[in-house]
Amino acid sequence: MTKNLKLLLFFSGLYFLTRLVNLTSLPVFCDEAIYLRWSQIMKSLPELKFVPVSDGKQPLFMWLTVPFLAVFRDPLFAGRFLSVLAGWGSLLTIFFLAKKLFDQKTAVFSVLLYLFLPFSFFFDRLALADNLLSFFGLLSLYFSLKLADKPNPKNCLVLGTILGLSWLTKSPAIYFIALSVFSFVLIRKSLPIYPIISAFIAFCFFNLLRLGPEFYMIGRRNLDYVWPLADILRHPFDPLRPHLLDVFRLYFQFISLPLFLFSLFSIKNSKFKIPNSKFIILFSWWLLPLLANAAIAKVFTARYILFTLPPLIILLSAALSRFSFPVLLILLLPNLFYLYQLSFHPFQTTLPPTESGYTRDWTSGWGISQAAAYLRGRSLVANIIVGTEGSFGTLPNGLQIYVEKVPHLTIIGTGLAYTSLPEPLINARNYGDEVYLLLNQSRLDLTPDQIAKLDLVNSYPKPDGDRLLLFRFK
Repeated sequence: MTKNLKLLLFFSGLYFLTRLVNLTSLPVFCDEAIYLRWSQIMKSLPELKFVPVSDGKQPLFMWLTVPFLAVFRDPLFAGRFLSVLAGWGSLLTIFFLAKKLFDQKTAVFSVLLYLFLPFSFFFDRLALADNLLSFFGLLSLYFSLKLADKPNPKNCLVLGTILGLSWLTKSPAIYFIALSVFSFVLIRKSLPIYPIISAFIAFCFFNLLRLGPEFYMIGRRNLDYVWPLADILRHPFDPLRPHLLDVFRLYFQFISLPLFLFSLFSIKNSKFKIPNSKFIILFSWWLLPLLANAAIAKVFTARYILFTLPPLIILLSAALSRFSFPVLLILLLPNLFYLYQLSFHPFQTTLPPTESGYTRDWTSGWGISQAAAYLRGRSLVANIIVGTEGSFGTLPNGLQIYVEKVPHLTIIGTGLAYTSLPEPLINARNYGDEVYLLLNQSRLDLTPDQIAKLDLVNSYPKPDGDRLLLFRFK
């Protein structure tokens, strides 16, 4: 057994140990609920394989989730397991890419950083498409360099396929296409014929989505997340400056400020030199998309820049590789405690301000799985109809994923901001043996007279003081 294989087996075992322990300790998040519900619909009705496109989302992550729903009983575990596998792919690719660009020690340091950074740890354990996009972005970088080193049809086809899969995952894959052309030109100093062909292959992959209805929604929904060019030109530093401040806060907590600053301080003494074209490429794959997102994004959170993390990890590792392993382990000690907290005590863990929705507010699904367990039990003895706040997202989708195909249990999304009991539930009382209402206390606008018509069955606390309330109609 080769030394590399032994290292990768050891790191893979450590990776799965850290990622799979308490994988569902964090409750279902809003977008996780949506993606998992779409995957369940696709599994039951294959003809609806393009249902995410109706909301402007590319469907590859949901397509890949479907087989895992057949393997694991818990849908949240199934979706998150796919992300764990994507993260494992990133870990392996980081090793080979860092070794290709630098040396064995940098590769090992890169893997250790990936293993123990809260940034990568957190998103390896969430059923979101961003982790899959990050994996494809890393593969795109690897094969862009390979194509630049050996321009041939085989590498061109492989890169085009990876770029296409990236584009079927999320729209920011367009960065990978542009950067692959840039990388080729910088290294080869010639016309980028091959990467342009790869880009065309990716375009063909993306246009497969035209087979489904409402393809136009992808472009329309993208506008909900980025500022138009005219607005950016009018205020070029807003939102750039506040979003760069968000990046600093994210790095402070999800990378750790001592580790990041120590790495930056070490760059001038590291083994690589700035004129090195491959260093410039690595730097560009990290910084250019990061700045672009900060300049154009209406909504800015960590997962939207997750795909910029792997190049940064390799850069930091290259800077740190001049030091010994004990120095790296000392720098990682604060992260180890934070990872433990995320895995075993997420309820008490403080996340960066942009990430509070995973544990707080209506986007966090505290109590949903417990409410689902109670309702499944009641469905064994009675016909159950449940109304939830909202019509899309954490509720009702978060509840639906846990009670799919449960007999005698129906979920109805009833909208928001109602001050009287929803009419569909009042009517359902005439047909169902038991009728329930599930909503967040912070969104409870019912009058005392209306609440008097309900019995509180259960109350599930949230870290921010809010509660998920399960009422039963009297």
